[in-house]
Amino acid sequence: MLDTIDITWGSAWAGIGIASLAAIGCLLWVLISQLRKKSIQLAQAQAQIDTLTSNLSALCAGTVGVNRRLNQLEQHHRALQIRQDHIENQEQNDCSYGDAIQMVRHGATAPRLIEELGLGSNEANLIVMLHGIKETG
Repeated sequence: MLDTIDITWGSAWAGIGIASLAAIGCLLWVLISQLRKKSIQLAQAQAQIDTLTSNLSALCAGTVGVNRRLNQLEQHHRALQIRQDHIENQEQNDCSYGDAIQMVRHGATAPRLIEELGLGSNEANLIVMLHGIKETG
């Protein structure tokens, strides 16, 4: 009878061992499957990171070109602004000189040109000498 009990207990332990190994095998299979899925997800995430890095590099390179072009346009704008200011000053002076000549032809003096038109003393005197009423004597 003891032999029968030992065999029964031995068979039971063997069954538990086999069941344990089967459970461990199933657990390992599940873990390996999850590891493969995570590995695939990681590879996909890395591919997305690589794509985004490439896109960012391209954007940065484009920004450098745009920045250069913007600087060129700003320099050109400043040059045009200076040129426009110069032309406007020239037109104002031309207008002032034309007004001054007309005023001198109507008898205006150099101090009046200085006061009313803001001409310099030398400019006013020169206009009076060139365009003033000539006294015949």
